[in-house]
Order: sequence, then structure tokens, then C-alpha cells
Amino acid sequence: MYIWGIELQRISLGALIIALSMLVDNAIVIVEGVLIARQQGSPLLGAINYVIRRSALPLLGATIIAILAFAPIGLSQDSTGEYCKSLFQVLLISLMLSWFSALTITPVLIKWWLFKNAPSAAAAEEKADPYRGSFYRGYQQALRILLQQKTLTLVLMGALLAGAIWGFTFVRQNFFPSSNTPIFFVDLWLPYGTDINATEKMTRDIERSIAGQPGVVTTVSTIGQGSMRFILTYSGQRQYSNYAQIMVRMDDQRGIAPVTRHVEDWIARNYPQVNASTKRIMFGPSGDSAIEVRIKGPDPDTLRALASQVGDILAADPATDSVRNDWQNRSKVIRPQYSPALGRELGVDKQDIDNALEMNFSGSRAGLYREGADLLPVIVRPPEAERQDANHLNNVLVWSHSRQQYIPLSNVINGFALEWEDPLILRRDRTRVLTVQTDPSPLSGQTSGDILARVKPRIDALPLPHGYRIEWGGDAENSSEAQQGLFTTLPLGYLVMFIITVLMFSSLKNAVAIWLTVPLALIGVTPGFLLTGIPFGFMALIGLLSLSGMLIRNGIVLVEEIEQQKQEKDQRQAIIDAATSRLRPILLTAFTTVLGLAPLLRDVFFQSMAVVIMFGLAFATVLTLLVLPVIYACFHHKYMTPQR
Repeated sequence: MYIWGIELQRISLGALIIALSMLVDNAIVIVEGVLIARQQGSPLLGAINYVIRRSALPLLGATIIAILAFAPIGLSQDSTGEYCKSLFQVLLISLMLSWFSALTITPVLIKWWLFKNAPSAAAAEEKADPYRGSFYRGYQQALRILLQQKTLTLVLMGALLAGAIWGFTFVRQNFFPSSNTPIFFVDLWLPYGTDINATEKMTRDIERSIAGQPGVVTTVSTIGQGSMRFILTYSGQRQYSNYAQIMVRMDDQRGIAPVTRHVEDWIARNYPQVNASTKRIMFGPSGDSAIEVRIKGPDPDTLRALASQVGDILAADPATDSVRNDWQNRSKVIRPQYSPALGRELGVDKQDIDNALEMNFSGSRAGLYREGADLLPVIVRPPEAERQDANHLNNVLVWSHSRQQYIPLSNVINGFALEWEDPLILRRDRTRVLTVQTDPSPLSGQTSGDILARVKPRIDALPLPHGYRIEWGGDAENSSEAQQGLFTTLPLGYLVMFIITVLMFSSLKNAVAIWLTVPLALIGVTPGFLLTGIPFGFMALIGLLSLSGMLIRNGIVLVEEIEQQKQEKDQRQAIIDAATSRLRPILLTAFTTVLGLAPLLRDVFFQSMAVVIMFGLAFATVLTLLVLPVIYACFHHKYMTPQR
């Protein structure tokens, strides 16, 4: 990790935990092989040499396949791939070292610690059947029944898989979960055009009400823009005089909900004109809001009308927080009605009026003042009392080029008009776009995926005029882009995995038989999510891809043993004996992986991945031990010896 420049952070630490659960897999296969060889009477060194020669290449291929299952996230060019890249890097290093240590260090430890007092002659005399236990006999009997009823077995597995696919439609969806860091934000939006001093006064008032709540450790307010970026997944808001953000740190994340409820109620009572929303820190890339609906089209009035319909649908959902749009509210403007005739007579044009209004209200830059290394602008403007009073408009003086003196503004205009205008008109791809935004309420306990499942069909069904269209941003877009980046490299990785499987056995049938067991993982994954209630997110998708590598690895170990047994026995007996001999190592590797991932169930970021691997591997391993021999027998049916 040091050479590769990988720091110890959340992603790499989680990868180490995942790796620890898989590191013993190769060693278990080696130790199991030596134990069986010793029980059958082989001398210790001979057993070690035999097992290493027999298992080295199959374990190498299985390890490479397990690594390649994580490759799509490591090769993804998306920002999410960059965020999770160290997951692949750490697993690559760890699993390759586990294979190397299983072939070098594990045999040494076996020689030092195992069979030190057991003479090999005694083992040779005993030559007892290592699979004589009731557990093995029960497994062999079940396998014989399944091999006799191959069609029924495969139909039953197909029905279970179809049920799992149907049940997966009820699994909650999410992109990345909220962080368990005891920090939340309060975003405050006043009407556009609000003076920043008024925004600051209101923010200080709200901040005092929050600071007095139990459990609040500290509050930090930022007026006019978002906070400085203090974490990779945080993006601050752009500069707006009517915007403020309060960052609240609690002593315990469990206290966030009651304080959030107090903040929302207090603001609704004391500042009803404020659009307030509360947010948690998110894991993974995120935008301004979790739910964003972008409306594109040429006419601002039509865009606002459509945005109103979209906003009503979002606001009607009980799980959404406050709804706003990035064009904000329209503002009143006082617009002088310039008279071209009077302007020509007095030598005043529109630019002269613009300059006069700027100086009398915003102020004009007259020069620079140097203070040390700093250059400070010198601004010329009237006293604050005059700048804040619209009645002074008529008295604004404009320079007349024909008379060479200042004249009142009223001499060159036909009066003033009070109008509404869009203060912000934003564009995307050179097209006007208005974005309606909202977030799931922290008090609802629901994800953006839950809300989208309800509101998206209704919003997509809205009638749109010609030239207008709706696009989805927020978590939906981020998730789509992340999956696109992942699936761009997925075919290459899986193709290499399949080619390695084919080359290991020099058989397309064996490779296909192994890969057909991969979808069986869904039979365990779906109940896992339905039982735990944890949403299926991006990390769960990575877990699903990595799970395929683990199952293929188990399949390779099993089929490789069948091929070895076939050299000495008829195929049916070879299948039963090989599956029996690989029963314990496959179950042990799966069991250690499941237990090794148990600590991640308490981690908000990795828990969905842990559910996928733990439930999927537990169910699929059992099914693989029962179904893979049946699939293998179907593919090699003409070589089967009928059972007598």
C-alpha cells in the first residue's frame, strides 16, 4: 500500500476487512488436502508436496478470478470509480499475497505445528475413510438423489431464481447512504435579492435557537455561500446573498432527529418566508440535492409553469423536504422608461443612465488603494439612507453631454415601470434549464430511491409542449453515471475471467457449468435485503460483482477435483467422491468469509455490500455444492455410468 500510495482511509480499511475474510481460503484448501492425504496414509512431506503440486495452478486461477471480479470498480473512469479505486487495489495485493503464502508459509506451519507427535506409520496402517461421518454420508445420499432427478433439480432451482428476481423488485434502492458522522446542515434560502446583512441577521437568530438544544456541541454559519470543502463528498453552494448554511455538530448522531424537528418547527413559526432544508453528510459523490428534475426549453414562463407542476408533485410526497428551484423567485425591478427624443435633445443615452444608477445604488469604482501587498478598490456611492430609498430615483443626476452639466434623471425618462423579471436564467448545453430540487426528509427514514419510485412515473407522465423535455439529476443521474462507468469495464473483466476458466480445464463445458451457478447467489441476496431492510446501493452492486468471483472460485475447486477423480473412477462416483472431498474446504472458506464480513454490518457505508456477500455466499455455496454436480453431470451425460 505504501509503494502504491494508498492511504489508510474508509475505503481501504473496508477493503482490508473484506480481504481478511478471504485470506484464509487458499490456506484452507492446502491444509484440508494435507489432512486428507495424511489420513489416507501418505507421509507428511509427501502429502505436502502432492497437495501443492496438485492445487497451485487451480488456486492461482481461482484467486485471479476473485480479483478480476473487483476489477470493474478499479478500472472505472467515473468519479465514483476514483472514489472506490483503493478497494480493488487493496484486494489485489492481499489476495495475491494469500495465494503466495498458502504455497510457501502454510506448508512450513503444517510441518511445524501439525502431526508432530503422530508417526506416519500409524496413519498408513489406519487408512481409515476420512468421509465416514454421518454428515458426509447424508450429503452423499442427497447428492445421489439429485443426480437421479436432474431435471426436477434444475427446474426447482430455476423456480427459486425466478422467485428471487421477482422479490428483488421489492428491495429498496439507494445510491450512497448518509454518513453516521454526527453532523448535519441547515440550508436557508430567503427570497432572491435579499440583502446579505438581512440574511446574516436571520441566520444568527436561527443559530442561537439551535445552539440551545441538548446535544449540540457547536454550530458554524456561512453567509452568502457554502462552507469550505472539508470532506471529499461535500460540495459548497455558489455565492448568493440570500443563502446561508449552518453546520451543526452533535455529541451523538441519535440526537440529530429531535434537533432537526425543532429547527424545522422553529423556522416555520418565526421565519415562514425562508425555504429551509436539513441534510446529512453523504457517502460517495453527491450534487446539490438528492432529487433533481431538470426541465429544458426556450421560454422562461413555460419553464416556470412546468416547474410549478413538478414542485407540486414533489411537495405532495410526505417524505420530501422543502422544494425549491435553482432559478429562485422572480424579483421586482423598477425600470426607467427611457425617452429617445429627450435623450437626443439633452445628449443622454442609456449607458449614461446605467452608469448613474450604478453609482447611486451599487457604487462605482474610482480607483485603487495600496495597503502593503493588497490593492483595495475605492468605491464612490451616496450615503446608505439614499441608496435604500426608491424615492431618490427622480433626483439621480445624469451627465448631459450637450449641456455639459448634471441634470435630473426625470428629465430624460417618461417615468418608471414596476416589473417582474427572472434574476437567474441558467443554461446547460446552451439550452435554458430550470432545475426543481428536493431531498428526503431526515425524519422520514426513506431514501431518494423510495421517493423516486413514487413520483417519477407521475412526473414523466406530465404533458410537455413541443421543444421541452425533462431530465433527472441528483442521485438518479449519479447512480446511472457510476453504473455506466462500472459496466463499461465489466465485459472485459468477465471475458478474461471466463477465458481463464476455459483455459484451466481446456473445456468449454466445464467453464459454462461453473458460470451457471453464479445467478444462484440472487436466491440468497434477495431475502437478505428483504429481511434486513437495508437499501441496495452502489456498494451492494460492487458486492454482487465480487460475489460472482467467489462462487466461480468455489466452482473451480470442485470441478478440478471431479476431473482428478475421473481419471481413476467412473464419472458418477467421481462426482460424488469429489464433491464430498471438497465439501469441508468449500464450507469452511464460505463460513470464514461470512464471519469475517460480520463487522461491516455495523458500518453504514459497507453494510449493503456485507449483506450481499454474507447472504449470497451462504445460500449460493450450499446450492453450488448440490447443483453444480448436477449441471456437470448434465453436460457430461454420455459419460455417466447408470447407477445400479
